[in-house]
Amino acid sequence: MKTKLLHLSVITIGYIACIYSMMLTWELTYNFSLPLKVFICHVEATIFIYLLSIIFNNSSWYDAFWSVIPVVLAVMCWSDVAAAGNTQRALLMHACLLFWAIRLTYNWMRSWDGFSHEDWRYVLMKAKTKNKFEYFIVDFGSIHLIPTICVYLALLPMIFALAYPGNALNILDAVAALLSVIAVIIQIISDQQMYNFRNNMTESKTMQTGLWFYSRHPNYFGEILFWFSLFVFSIASSISFAWLLIGCIVMYALIAIASVSMMDKRSLNRRPDFKDYMDSTPAIFLNIFKKS
Repeated sequence: MKTKLLHLSVITIGYIACIYSMMLTWELTYNFSLPLKVFICHVEATIFIYLLSIIFNNSSWYDAFWSVIPVVLAVMCWSDVAAAGNTQRALLMHACLLFWAIRLTYNWMRSWDGFSHEDWRYVLMKAKTKNKFEYFIVDFGSIHLIPTICVYLALLPMIFALAYPGNALNILDAVAALLSVIAVIIQIISDQQMYNFRNNMTESKTMQTGLWFYSRHPNYFGEILFWFSLFVFSIASSISFAWLLIGCIVMYALIAIASVSMMDKRSLNRRPDFKDYMDSTPAIFLNIFKKS
């Protein structure tokens, strides 16, 4: 426990330093548009964390990036003098984003085993490389940069709603907030169900109760629904932002195609009961009509 707390302290210091570097980068790009400033800071922060991953020889430094950095970027964007979005909508969006980030960060913290742990997907991807160049492309490109770009695109609806003038608060904002809360609650419930299952598991078998009865990855369903809620916020601000749906599509591809494929393949190799579960249960969306 003491070792984990020490490692969490190191991670915290690393991310504080990363956030400070983002603030410096933000100041250096003062005359750029807000979406471009967010992108530059997002990539700079990715490089910063990647360097720490190299120093510690552990790409799981990036794990906390997913939930911590979007909140920082949203705050920086709204606090900028050029931000012209509706204040009430901005507060509502930030509340939803913070709710999502707290849940995700907490779930990562309680599941993380310190620097002795590295996400098995990262280990597998890097093990397939044949030389140092391929290793760099996979480690920096596939593990760090590509997820950053996907999150940036998914965060764009919120950035545009913060950066540019839009409609007054309306019914779509209420819909977006409701979707956001539902999404995070689904994630909280599915996280806790899986956490309890793993703590009580005595043999290699598949979790098939609770929300996991209706979906193989209900936590991912909640994740996709959350990013969609940000898109709803953006069209509540202006229908001209409808093209930002591309962010949700990219996030769906990253989660439902790339990540789910790797996880299901691994489960098929490790759990004898997973094939039947896979055949009867959708990958992402909840099949509320599924029968026992």
